[in-house]
Amino acid sequence: MTHKIGTLFLLLLLLSLCTAGELESKKDLTTLTNVKTENEYIKSSTNQFPENCSQREKCKTQPINTRNSHLRKCCPIGESLSIAHDDQNRAMCVSTSRNVNIKVINVTLYDNCIEDMESELSLPLEIGNPCNTSFLYNDEEDLFLVVQDGSLLVMDPYANDTYSVEKKYCIDVENSSGTTYAIVCITAVEDHINRSQIVIVAILMLISIPCLVLVSYVHFRIKELKSVHGMTLSIMSGCLATGYFLYSLVHIFKLDERGFGYAVQFFILSYYFWFFCLCCNTSFNVWIHISLNKPKTQLITYLYMGSYCSVSFIGSSILVILTYQKGLPGMPSYFIQGYTESIRESQRYFIPPVSTLLLLSFFVMAGSFFGFQKLKRRGIPLASKQDVDISPLCNITVYEEVKKDAKCISLLGLILISTWLLEIVTFYSPGPQIYLILMDMVNGVQGVFVLLIFLIIRRRRRIIFRWWSDRGSLVLEKLELEAFN
Repeated sequence: MTHKIGTLFLLLLLLSLCTAGELESKKDLTTLTNVKTENEYIKSSTNQFPENCSQREKCKTQPINTRNSHLRKCCPIGESLSIAHDDQNRAMCVSTSRNVNIKVINVTLYDNCIEDMESELSLPLEIGNPCNTSFLYNDEEDLFLVVQDGSLLVMDPYANDTYSVEKKYCIDVENSSGTTYAIVCITAVEDHINRSQIVIVAILMLISIPCLVLVSYVHFRIKELKSVHGMTLSIMSGCLATGYFLYSLVHIFKLDERGFGYAVQFFILSYYFWFFCLCCNTSFNVWIHISLNKPKTQLITYLYMGSYCSVSFIGSSILVILTYQKGLPGMPSYFIQGYTESIRESQRYFIPPVSTLLLLSFFVMAGSFFGFQKLKRRGIPLASKQDVDISPLCNITVYEEVKKDAKCISLLGLILISTWLLEIVTFYSPGPQIYLILMDMVNGVQGVFVLLIFLIIRRRRRIIFRWWSDRGSLVLEKLELEAFN
């Protein structure tokens, strides 16, 4: 009996020792799992993100969705980032089939806490990188979302409640890896033209509008001026007047630039297309209708005008459609300096086409000059004298009219090319603001130049007065009427 009791006691002792050993082992194991190295983050005792922000103070400034809320994409539609992973992390846009898939959420911000309202939104895209210098985030290592006002919400995935809201940013996909990158500005490209300067240029444009309307009306209404040249000049002036009017409305009354921008782009581009057609018409007159003595019939006149309308309006429409498809802003480059590659890309369908049109216009007018020289060598100007027979190969009246028109077009072309060179210099090589505002002021008074060149210098006063007199709206003295004859 005593032997059995001793054996039982020994078993109980061994069992207690084993239990104590297991507890000690578990304690040691728990201690080891909580040991951290210098490269590990401290494990929090709470959830990664708070489930309830009711105990936190709501932020005074909350994101609000408005019609101006946009998701900013770095590259044009159909293009994405190509990042050179060097010291500068340079990024450029390349063609791609990848799309940006970024979640836009509706949130309420609290002090170190974010409440998701669990409703997703869709924001329109705004194209462009607004940064001079920037931080680079990617969705594999960082956590970022876009909130309802278009701001970027950047969160620390290893912290409980820290976050930042960024206004100046852009998001896009890396072309090769498919990783989504967020470029957040350290310093952004700020507005360099104040509102007073914008209003001054807009007022100058408003001054130009009546001048352009007068030129357009006179050449369209008066029969003596209603030639192919006159109708081309009339439509050209009307396009510039319409573009200036819309541009002034946008900047004076702070209207939405996106919708109006494409209309402004269309009319300004049409203006330069029509100027090119004006130059071509002069060249056709010199080399065909004067040199070969082929008068313009009504059918040829309609053919010319139909061709000019097709070239001008279809060409402008194609450029505007391409701009819209890429998601680029349509507003022309006035008041803009190309500090970044993104800003320069925004004008790809405005500055290069206009530069090309002006260059072609220069070559066409140079061809017209050589045409006049050829006619001069043939002795055409001498035919205006009464003692010399008129050459059967040329109508001297048409010759003189075309020659005067060519001089006026050349003068306007000189002004356009000069101001456009200033535009290119100030856009691609940003410099002092005074040069930019002076160039825009010269652009704003183009309508005054058109009036002075084609009505004053061209000496259309007599024709206009005669037309006004025939309408019975103006009483002229006998001496003035004799001056017309």
